[in-house]
Amino acid sequence: MRQLYNFERLIKKYSVDCQLLSDVESGSYVGGEWVPESAPPLRDISGAVIPMMDRKIYQSGGTYTEQDREFITLVEIPLEPAHYIVHNGMKYKVQANTDYSDYAGFNAYNLKRVGAFDRSGKD
Repeated sequence: MRQLYNFERLIKKYSVDCQLLSDVESGSYVGGEWVPESAPPLRDISGAVIPMMDRKIYQSGGTYTEQDREFITLVEIPLEPAHYIVHNGMKYKVQANTDYSDYAGFNAYNLKRVGAFDRSGKD
């Protein structure tokens, strides 16, 4: 199917480098015992991290706040298992996805800030 709109150049212009964390439990068996890895695997990803619109915050009924963000990217992020975006030292849980890939070539995700009271952004 041909895309009706091409936002690739615009998204690339405003994209920043982030890290994608996966909540997949990784590790190995040692002597018949599961030994988890110390840190979840990181993957570099790029996309536009923008403040959540006031209208979306209001309509969420308290689900989202001004600390939450939207993430617009050209790649798809699966929502299961849980994924996190790390940007500027802040950690955000990837939540709802709006898939515009069929007619505009991008995906938009709601990012919920994790550890709202931790200024360093580390959990």
